[in-house]
Amino acid sequence: MSWSRAVIVVALLIALQACGFQPLYQRDQAGLSAGNAFEGIRVRPIADRAGQELRNHLYDALTPKGPPVNPAWVLSVTLTESIEKISVEQTSFSTRANLKLNGAYSLMPFGESDDIGHTGSVDVISSYNILDSEYATLIAERDARSRAVAIMSNDMRRQLAIWFNSREP
Repeated sequence: MSWSRAVIVVALLIALQACGFQPLYQRDQAGLSAGNAFEGIRVRPIADRAGQELRNHLYDALTPKGPPVNPAWVLSVTLTESIEKISVEQTSFSTRANLKLNGAYSLMPFGESDDIGHTGSVDVISSYNILDSEYATLIAERDARSRAVAIMSNDMRRQLAIWFNSREP
């Protein structure tokens, strides 16, 4: 029975290789990967507290050794936030809310103001409870915002890695 599982695994690996799949952070023939390109990205300041958190998360995800001295790219991000109250009780009070965060970004070569290398956006929804205590609700909303920002930075990093891997050198 174990040899049949081994045959199935080998067949799946061969099929996966034939479909053109390649790891996202794999180095190419020149030894470059999306991770190498990340080291040259400078993130512009982003407005508001959520923007500061997002910028810090992006720097941690893209350039863990610190901001680049000689950047090759500049990343600009614009955040928009909205709160939608859901789960309304019979007394017309909401008990739950969705915090929606949209991050539109553009990646431009450093020093060239006309050329836009890549643009995209990331949408994240994070829910939280609306409680009787205003302080507890405020903390729940702040936590939902922090979770949404962390997810957004990971999604932006993934989108940028895909773009760097798909573009021609």
